[in-house]
Amino acid sequence: MDEEKLGEMLDNLFLLYQLFQKNILKYRNGNGHIKMSFAHYLTLFMLKERGKLSISEIGNQIGMKKQNMTYLTNKLVEEGLIKRLHDMSDRRVIKIALTVKGNDYLNEWRKNKIEETKKDFSFYNDEELKNLCSSVENIKHVFLKIDNGRKNF
Repeated sequence: MDEEKLGEMLDNLFLLYQLFQKNILKYRNGNGHIKMSFAHYLTLFMLKERGKLSISEIGNQIGMKKQNMTYLTNKLVEEGLIKRLHDMSDRRVIKIALTVKGNDYLNEWRKNKIEETKKDFSFYNDEELKNLCSSVENIKHVFLKIDNGRKNF
């Protein structure tokens, strides 16, 4: 791929990221929900998907430094959405786990996001939605391939 096309692609990805943040990751604080950043949601999602993880493991996956992760996890612990678990064989090792409240919160957040997204995409016809879903799936595969390739170096 020539540099011109590569530059265009990067510009489009930056624009896509900005639009995604603005239109999909709207942080609403209504209905008694805790207002959290996308990093908070990523942390909860990772814990739901993968189970107990260390702060460092989560930080590596979402690209956040350990000191920032400590602040982030402290907020989630205060809200009762996650808990710290000490390793019985090595008390220095601390894992983070999703609580029942955290799981319920995540499920409710996802349900609300689906409803918001239905409204946002209500002007698309079925064929356009099918193409959008396919495009998002393709982009996901591209970035997973990049991520897996970097791990092999």
